[in-house]
Amino acid sequence: MNITTKIQRLRKEKGWSVAKLARETDIPTVSLRVMLSREDPNNYSIKSLIKIADVLGVTVSYLTLEENETDKPKLTEAQRKELMGQFNKTIESYFDLVKPGSLQDKRDFDDDDDLED
Repeated sequence: MNITTKIQRLRKEKGWSVAKLARETDIPTVSLRVMLSREDPNNYSIKSLIKIADVLGVTVSYLTLEENETDKPKLTEAQRKELMGQFNKTIESYFDLVKPGSLQDKRDFDDDDDLED
């Protein structure tokens, strides 16, 4: 079962119209309708998949895994680039929060002193 089929099935199980799913995900209705009607049923942005999975109560992995597939989900090149961008932003924001000499850094150093006792 492809991504679109899973989204449509989950949407119908909730009794939601496409417009209701669009409101819940904060994706414009026209954009969502286009996504759900594309010829390539697996062509979604990572951000859209995260929003859709969240409101439907499933994981992105559930939406992207094909039947009988246990390996990594099949991503398009555009999805792969977008995902790497999200990873990089997360890593950068982490290092912006934990600077050398910060309170967290000092706590880590103080913990090492206890090992010498």
